[in-house]
Amino acid sequence: MTSGTPVSKSKSSITKQQVTEYLRSHPDFFKNNFELFETMTPPEEAHDGNVVDLRTHMVGNLQKGIKSLKNKYDGLLVSSRDNMSTLHQVHDAALSLIRASTLEQLLEVIAMDLPALFNVDIVRLGLESEAAEFYENKFGEQNASGVAFLESGLINKALGKEKSVLLIADTAKQFIYGFEQIFANCSGIVESAALLRMKLPTLQKNVLLAFGVRIKNHFHEGQGTEMLSFLSQIVEHRLDQCLNDSGIAQLI
Repeated sequence: MTSGTPVSKSKSSITKQQVTEYLRSHPDFFKNNFELFETMTPPEEAHDGNVVDLRTHMVGNLQKGIKSLKNKYDGLLVSSRDNMSTLHQVHDAALSLIRASTLEQLLEVIAMDLPALFNVDIVRLGLESEAAEFYENKFGEQNASGVAFLESGLINKALGKEKSVLLIADTAKQFIYGFEQIFANCSGIVESAALLRMKLPTLQKNVLLAFGVRIKNHFHEGQGTEMLSFLSQIVEHRLDQCLNDSGIAQLI
């Protein structure tokens, strides 16, 4: 047996006649592939003068409508997936916060677990204190998250007295009072941020939970805030408990 060289077959383009014959032999083709009508161009009838082909106009509008609905559906699907992802993140974070039995463990969850769970660069717990000027906030690339002591009244000035959640798409375009204190030593790398107001029931002091990322528009006003508000309530409750149990609440 002799071995021969494989013969390469050139791909010939499909002809109009082949398409026509195929469609004639498969009359239900468009019934099973109706989505093709979205992109097909309907035939136009010849008219004299200024007569408009209404059928062509209607089909064209129908195709535009189908495309618009498809885009909205795709957007809704992406939004639903994002919401589901956020829901899982908040659930995991809530479990970690509840399981923390001491103040030290709680602060470790906030500084180390939350950045990983929410895929952010920085998480800061801002505590307002009359003695804030005596505390030195030291952070760096390797320890960007943690507790920051803030001047009294800063949280109300940053968020306003009514707002509990503030989402900042671009920190370069939106002025936030006390931004340099909140993200001390790292404010230059925070491009987008989320600020969550909390209030310790026992001490009746404002506390801030702040998320910072290096990417613009990571947070924006169009996002839902229900899950973030729920998370802040858990942090608020657990922080109040742990501060009282530790006996250092009055020192803040």
